Amino acid sequence: MSDKLTLRFLNQDAMIAAGVTDMARCIDAMEEAFSLLGQGDYVMGGSTRNSHGQRVWFPPEPKFEGMPKGGPDQRFMGLVGYLGGKYKVCGNKWYGSNIYNPKDNNLPRSILTMQLTDAASCRPLAFMEANLLSGTRTGAVVGLSARHLAKEDSEKLGVVAAGPIAMYCADAIVKAVPAIKSVTVFDINAEASKRFKAEIEKLGVEVIIAEKMEDAIIDMDIVTSAISGSFTPDFKTEWLKPGVLLTLPGRINVEDAFIKSAYVVPDNWEMQKTYKIEGNMLPEGERAFPHPQLHRLVDDGEIAESDIHDLGQVVAGKFTIDKASDKPRYFISNGMILQDIAWAAECLKTAEEKGIGQELTLWDAPFRV
Repeated sequence: MSDKLTLRFLNQDAMIAAGVTDMARCIDAMEEAFSLLGQGDYVMGGSTRNSHGQRVWFPPEPKFEGMPKGGPDQRFMGLVGYLGGKYKVCGNKWYGSNIYNPKDNNLPRSILTMQLTDAASCRPLAFMEANLLSGTRTGAVVGLSARHLAKEDSEKLGVVAAGPIAMYCADAIVKAVPAIKSVTVFDINAEASKRFKAEIEKLGVEVIIAEKMEDAIIDMDIVTSAISGSFTPDFKTEWLKPGVLLTLPGRINVEDAFIKSAYVVPDNWEMQKTYKIEGNMLPEGERAFPHPQLHRLVDDGEIAESDIHDLGQVVAGKFTIDKASDKPRYFISNGMILQDIAWAAECLKTAEEKGIGQELTLWDAPFRV
């Protein structure tokens, strides 16, 4: 065996050539990843083995010149984990997020990279651009939730906020639910809604721009929202159709009664609980974690943990919902490294088969062993 150690470098053009934006294929990869999650064939970071990631928590009022100021969507984060099954690789996604980047720096809000490593030998396999990878897998998980949770005859999709992630999500839902005929979108930025309409119409569905937020919610079979920043929209129960699927990669407020009446399906409940543990370790006044409403309902005994079923359990066949039922569905997603590993591994496989990307040499022979 050669002492030479190499890895494959994939920039954004190479990732596109390797099929990173192939949403239908990505949904199938997420099916595999969530099945492994449901079976338990995975490890994520942290002492619970279910941490979303290690975040750099900048203080809200830094005391040193040049230190970034903490706030909504202002962070650096590393997501690490292992995914078994046919993959058997470890991954590390590193990213920074600055909500002011588009306006101040002419850059995307987040800039992401991804590394894959062989779990047995620790040999690095690839280093890749991950903005498209992360966006595609975020949308694909929303599509996967619609595949498994939405009513079969769902025809109307509502979208609140029309940013890039919303486009990924709408693309995935339309591909996952063939019955979808129309998409209604609302955004406070009219230009964003127009860009969304131009993009999603390419999928062969009617796209309607709503004048009011509730017009993108009322009478919709599926509703998704990917709000960023500090604003959180309020969804009134009276707006929500019986049997609706709320599939949420972003924040919204709903009434307690809605959640208590719904199938509650998180991406990974153990990860959500770890979020709470880690969030409560922050200094008083900075403590925060996703979905505090759901945690409060569980803590108060109004929802039993035994009634919460991960999407992985559904995909793996360990829990089944009645898809014809008028019982609402409440899916929450915050993203997991397992998703990134699965999709990165699929893209790397294509790159290797087609000779895409550059081979980088770490060493011809190790200096010491």
